[in-house]
Amino acid sequence: MIKNLVQVTLDTALYPLGVYVHEQRKSGPDADMYVVYSLSGDAEEFHADNKVLVKAANPTVRFYYRSEKLDNYATRQIIQAREYLIESAMKAAGFTLPFGRFDAGDVDGIGYMVTVFEFEYWRVV
Repeated sequence: MIKNLVQVTLDTALYPLGVYVHEQRKSGPDADMYVVYSLSGDAEEFHADNKVLVKAANPTVRFYYRSEKLDNYATRQIIQAREYLIESAMKAAGFTLPFGRFDAGDVDGIGYMVTVFEFEYWRVV
């Protein structure tokens, strides 16, 4: 359920802009920008009468873009607009971003910079 919500939310926001969204790892040809997300658990958080009341999912979204996109103001503005779009689309779908996003640099050594978003999604079961 949560993976589908993340995929649909990000696809709806980013696919029209040519930014593809992948679960766990990127597949297909290289692109200037793409997103990879993963889900780290769907923990049972609150219980009553031996029943789960609330669960919390923690999807991590990584936005990759070619490092040369930082070379000029115009392309940096495009990167910032995509970051804002990811954040606002996920928040509109009910996710929170308690610690904000952060620039992780070229974490994989592949010539792509990465912005990391660590979202939370709380739901009543």
